[in-house]
Parts: sequence; structure tokens; C-alpha cells
Amino acid sequence: MTAALQLVPYALIATLSPLGVAATLTVMRTGRLQALGFGLGVVAGQLLACTTLVLLGSVTIPHRAKEHPTFQGALALGLGLALLVLAFVVRRRPESVKPSTGRSKAALERVVTASGLGFLLGIGGPKRLVLTALASASIAASGSTGSNEAALVVWYGLLATVLVWLPVLAYLLLGDLVIERLDTAFARLAGQRRPVTFYALVLVGSALFVNGVLLL
Repeated sequence: MTAALQLVPYALIATLSPLGVAATLTVMRTGRLQALGFGLGVVAGQLLACTTLVLLGSVTIPHRAKEHPTFQGALALGLGLALLVLAFVVRRRPESVKPSTGRSKAALERVVTASGLGFLLGIGGPKRLVLTALASASIAASGSTGSNEAALVVWYGLLATVLVWLPVLAYLLLGDLVIERLDTAFARLAGQRRPVTFYALVLVGSALFVNGVLLL
């Protein structure tokens, strides 16, 4: 599995966030400039978090160890176990999406505030940070350097925020027609997010675990 493909499951799980989609829908109702600022903030926050963790990983992981099969096997084993644990947490955790309050909507109506909130959302809470750390560890251990490593960071950052920047881009191009359709899509996502996330985590975690055992 190439480094770029290894990042896809982490990014898809990260982007399946009802909070992120709900915030995006809310900010799109406040205007184009606010939506643009929010979308750019989310992408910038995700890229900063991933870049920082990759740099830390590059410092702590010796270059020779990056290409050593035993090291890669141990890393795959650890990542697989981490994803299986995360799947168990997702399965057990109560699911709730709080609707936007008037205060939060008023805050999102200011471009600077919308950008700042988007930036914080891009950096993420515990789940997004864990997934970013797993993706960053994969990038750092892939042996990629320079522009290739930077390309992997951008690839992950865009995939992990696709349900934010893509709706914003569609809204900027097509206008209010997008919002109604996104409301319907969000309702479906909210109903299926937990099982989709759970099975994706189990599938990817199991594959990484088996791959790690074979490499050791």
C-alpha cells in the first residue's frame, strides 16, 4: 500500500464529522465571505497540525529506521491497534450533534471570527488530532522527503477537510441552491456516520494489524 493510499482511511474518518458539516452549513447561511474565511481556516488548521506532527516525527524517527521492515511492521501494528481501540470508543460513545445556537451563529457572521473558528476546527478535537497523529506517523515513516513529504501533507489535509471546503466551493459557485441539498445530505450522514466510521476503523485497523504482523 503506497503512502498516499495509507492516508485515505484516516482522512475519510476525520472528515466524517457532523460538527464540521453542521458548522459549515451554518456559516454558509451567513454569507460568502464568512464561508470562504471559514473554509480557508479549517484547511489551514489541518495543514498546520499535520505539518507540525510530521516534523516532530521526522526528528524523533531516524532515517534508517524509516526504511527498516521491523520498524515499519511495529508502526503498522501500533496504528492498527490504535484504530481498533478508536473503533470501540466510537461504538460505545453516545452520539449527539448539538444544533447551532444564536450566539455561535452571530459569531460566525464575522469574517475574522469565522476564520478563527475554522482554524481551531481544522486543528481539531481529540478524535481529529488522533487521526492526524496517525497519518503524520505514516508520512514520517514512509521514507518520503522534501517535496514528496509536503505533497503527502497537502493530500491528507485536503482529504481530511473535503466535507468543509467542497461544500463551501460549491456554495461560492452555485449559491443558495447548494444549502438545501446539503441539508438533506447532512441528515443522511448524521444517521449513518457511526456505523460507517466504526466499520471503516475496524477494516483499516485489522488490515494494518495483519500487515504489521507479516512485517515483523
